Amino acid sequence: MSLAAHTAAQSFANVIAMDAFRGSAHVRRPAPADGHVAEIVTRLLERVGSNLSTEQAAAKDTIAQAVALIRAEREEDAATHRLSTEVARGGLAPWQARRVIAFIGDQIAASIQIEELAKVAKLSKSYFSRAFRSTFGQSPHAYIIGQRILRAKELMLTTGAPLAEIALDCGFADQAHLSRLFRQMVGSSPSAWRRGRVAN
Repeated sequence: MSLAAHTAAQSFANVIAMDAFRGSAHVRRPAPADGHVAEIVTRLLERVGSNLSTEQAAAKDTIAQAVALIRAEREEDAATHRLSTEVARGGLAPWQARRVIAFIGDQIAASIQIEELAKVAKLSKSYFSRAFRSTFGQSPHAYIIGQRILRAKELMLTTGAPLAEIALDCGFADQAHLSRLFRQMVGSSPSAWRRGRVAN
């Protein structure tokens, strides 16, 4: 390293040391809320690098390399953390959950198979079922039934369609199928629930 570079590096170290103990007019100490230590060091290095003169090119290059290394390490740590969190949780990634929910909404009137949902999420059938339960707290089948019931409620309140038609539009085999599952989940028959809400 040239004498100029060495001098610049030593000056940088001195500034950091002085600032750590009594503050400095040249380098501001970021508050802890500013972020990780790596981010603080990055800001300090960038500030010193921008103030070096051209004859101290070697020191400036070294500082630029340090900044790049710290940034790369920080980005890698963040990516690793996101991945490990998803793996530890064992659930669906946000993009998978969004695609599955949208698919169920679009196909609510049809028969929806687990294999189809797993394909949408790009997972195997067995892993998808576990990941879905981890994310939503219930099985795919239970979630789909719940969505069918919600859609049936919506149609009962917003249309005058007969229950037999609503049942088919929501993916139930027939009105009896709708009535049985509706009573299990809601506690009353679809017709009684509808009368009570429409009357109000």
